[in-house]
Amino acid sequence: MTMKNMHWMLLGAPLLLAVATGCGSELPSGLEVNTKGGGDNPVGTIGGGADDDDDPTNDTSNQPAETAGGEGNTFNHMGGLGDDYVDPFEVLEQREEEGPPEIRARLHSCQKLQIRALRNTLAAFGVDLAATGNPDPAGELLDKGADALGAANYASRTGEARTWTNSGATKLQDIFVMAAPEIITNMPNVEHCQVDGVGIEMFDENDSCNPDAVSCLIGKPATEEHVAICNQAVMTGSDIDKSKQIAVASLLAGAHTCE
Repeated sequence: MTMKNMHWMLLGAPLLLAVATGCGSELPSGLEVNTKGGGDNPVGTIGGGADDDDDPTNDTSNQPAETAGGEGNTFNHMGGLGDDYVDPFEVLEQREEEGPPEIRARLHSCQKLQIRALRNTLAAFGVDLAATGNPDPAGELLDKGADALGAANYASRTGEARTWTNSGATKLQDIFVMAAPEIITNMPNVEHCQVDGVGIEMFDENDSCNPDAVSCLIGKPATEEHVAICNQAVMTGSDIDKSKQIAVASLLAGAHTCE
């Protein structure tokens, strides 16, 4: 070994001693060795957590048992189906009795015929809404019964009602009864009731209801049941003219009250 190399070794010895001394000191904060042997890692880990483990998924606060529901923190569901249980076969029987969906919807939800629409309907069948008399004709009943029909009250900022009430449906029937004679008389001249440009009569020579006229009244193709109901109303009355009047009014009321 040369004298030069020996010189450098002597100069580096203190530095090596200082490094060795530093490595034997305590670890920096947060890197202490866990030698407790507890928690999930008995041999110890660096940077111990709440349970002597630096894996947060092993902490007891993150375990399912800590957040699982129990009698003290969950809703107490009934053991059985309860008193509100309905036999599905009873529901099916009710649905079959009510008819197909389009009929059930009409039974359970029906918007009221708006007053302007009622006026337009009567006028389209040739009813004179400006007529006066005693008893009140259809036009007067309509004007005087506006409140019962759910007319809008703009002074109180109340719009027109959208659903039927008992008084409103009753008033509508009264209006149709008083309008029926004019409707029967004007039926051949009502343009939207004509078939191939030819007017139709409400009743034939035997006082039977004309299916085409019934279709025009209710706004859809009349079924045999519709015509049968009309004929029954005509034939069961003591006065044929009044019976026809009631038959026409009943068809109109049924068509516009979802019955």
